[in-house]
Amino acid sequence: MIGFPKGKVTFRMFDRSDLDSLHWGTLDVLENAGVKIVSKECLDLLESAGCSVDRKAGIAKIPGNLVEESIKKAKKNLTLCARNPKNDVVLDGRRIFCTTDGNGVSVMDFDTGKRRASTSADLQMVGKVANALDSAHIFWPCISSQDVPDHLRHVVDLRVALSSIEKHVQVETTSHRREAKWLVKLGSALAGDEKALRRRPIFSSMHCPFSPLQLDPGSTEGALLLAKAGVAISLYGMPQAGATGPVTLAGSIIVNNAEVLGGLTMAQLAAPGSPFIYGTGGAAFDMRTMTWAGGGPERALISAGAGELAHDYGFVILCGGIVTSAKLPGPQACYEKLSSGMPQFYAGCDMIAGLGLLDDVTMLSYEQMVIDDEMAKIMARLAAGVQVDDDHLAVDLIKKVGPGGSYLAERHTMQWLYKEHFITDITDRRPGERWEADGKKTVVDRAREKVMRILKEHEVAPVAQDVAKGFDSIVRDADKDIRAHGLD
Repeated sequence: MIGFPKGKVTFRMFDRSDLDSLHWGTLDVLENAGVKIVSKECLDLLESAGCSVDRKAGIAKIPGNLVEESIKKAKKNLTLCARNPKNDVVLDGRRIFCTTDGNGVSVMDFDTGKRRASTSADLQMVGKVANALDSAHIFWPCISSQDVPDHLRHVVDLRVALSSIEKHVQVETTSHRREAKWLVKLGSALAGDEKALRRRPIFSSMHCPFSPLQLDPGSTEGALLLAKAGVAISLYGMPQAGATGPVTLAGSIIVNNAEVLGGLTMAQLAAPGSPFIYGTGGAAFDMRTMTWAGGGPERALISAGAGELAHDYGFVILCGGIVTSAKLPGPQACYEKLSSGMPQFYAGCDMIAGLGLLDDVTMLSYEQMVIDDEMAKIMARLAAGVQVDDDHLAVDLIKKVGPGGSYLAERHTMQWLYKEHFITDITDRRPGERWEADGKKTVVDRAREKVMRILKEHEVAPVAQDVAKGFDSIVRDADKDIRAHGLD
């Protein structure tokens, strides 16, 4: 089974009183400030359910009882299915999964090292790399196909992703109802038909509100269509503490919670019982540089805190983490990614995003993706902690080996070595003399060598020929449809 078992070492910030305060504060915000959603479909849905709607302002005030009913209705125990069933992600609360980070617009060219716009060929290439990495359990397309026209880009991105990897694909770029319709057709073509897609949802979809308290109309309408098709959706709030959310982290967690629960309420009104994933990508706003501080410690605290709140509701959570503002793979990227991801492992967050991107999730680095894969394993091992039982205490073995003995040849050593110890892949632990004789390679050098091995040796099973032809036909039809009618 893929994924990291949830660890023994736990991290909790909130007691029962804290969680209640966050919940009741959120309901107060939703009922008295409301959310802005300039969509007739969504406002009609909310008004018919008893919400107070100001159509001129596009603001709906959602009563707390409706929100709580929606929390109860949603499907919470989910399986995110993969093209290869051995890669299915079972979200039953017992394991932690990592996802690649998503939707960058540039890539550090693997041959030249220079930054350039990302292409569909790059997306195919990174799919192959992610397919080979143990910690990349879910594939959030790391980059978008900037070589494809805007109106068709998101459809092509899903087509390329589904073809390039045997793992579950999670998209975030659904921007309109019409676009969502074509994404469902792609998923159905791979699954077999729409009923088969509902049984085995091989892609899921994230939808980002505009903080504070605004839901994009096109993306939200697309989310409702996907929910009706049985595709798991996630509302992924991204308040920036101090700018689009209160500077206090608890206040920004409430903004995030209100946005997520507002979207959840609409989804459950449109498709009662549909699968839902709680999401957060909240972080601090750096007042010195006036930029999003994705790799800061506040990101980790907001995510871990939102994870506790999501679990209190019974939801699994997809949270941001393993993020950096660094522009190159190396020291800053590593310490920011480690510090921004570790608390989520301790908090037992179900899905932690972040593998592969630099520069505040805008640029792909293949080398960094490999380094992130190693760091995810380290974080999972730290969270696992120290197990105490007869086998792990090994008292009888200690007595047998006795003073001055060696444990190297003992069967117990081989039995537990790979379960107890983190076995390095690209981390160099050799003596300095051997490292110098081998060319003084940095961790980035060794990561690059691993990428080269993957590209040369790793094989991704292709989709069936009839499915590939079906994909091509769907993309052509989507192009004609969107060109003729636009995205509405």
